[in-house]
Amino acid sequence: MKRMFALLLSALFALTLAGCGGEEPTESAPAPTSAPPASEQSETASQSEASRIWTEGEVLELYEAEREENWEMADCVTFYDQSSGLVGAVLFRNSDTQTAGVAFLGADGACRMGGADAQLADEPGFEYLGDGTVTFKVKGEDGKVRSHTMSITIEGVNVTFKSVDK
Repeated sequence: MKRMFALLLSALFALTLAGCGGEEPTESAPAPTSAPPASEQSETASQSEASRIWTEGEVLELYEAEREENWEMADCVTFYDQSSGLVGAVLFRNSDTQTAGVAFLGADGACRMGGADAQLADEPGFEYLGDGTVTFKVKGEDGKVRSHTMSITIEGVNVTFKSVDK
């Protein structure tokens, strides 16, 4: 027991010495600046939280919190859309209707879903094009694969989806 205590004490002493460089600073440290008002701090914090780079795992976590049982995730893209506060989108397959859907996810945790009245292609090629627009491939009733573009526009509480097959 004494041996362990001596080892622990020696390790602590070595760490303490390693932290002491013995060098005198050549310049004095700058005087601390006053913090911005609380309102500016919260605004800055929310801006940095929204504009940070979101990982695919974080976007999927937002999706999982809102998804329905019959939604099977097919693909995910991350992005930051400053105008709408979107941080990513998840392409999913509705197993009940066999149609494709897109969940657009916001930094605030909001999940907005739009659907395509078509079956998802085997290789959907899900991509974010910018300005709240994604593209992916769907299969028509004739079995032909075509591009599908879906856009989301958020203006206050109004959310609008636009879907176009190409």
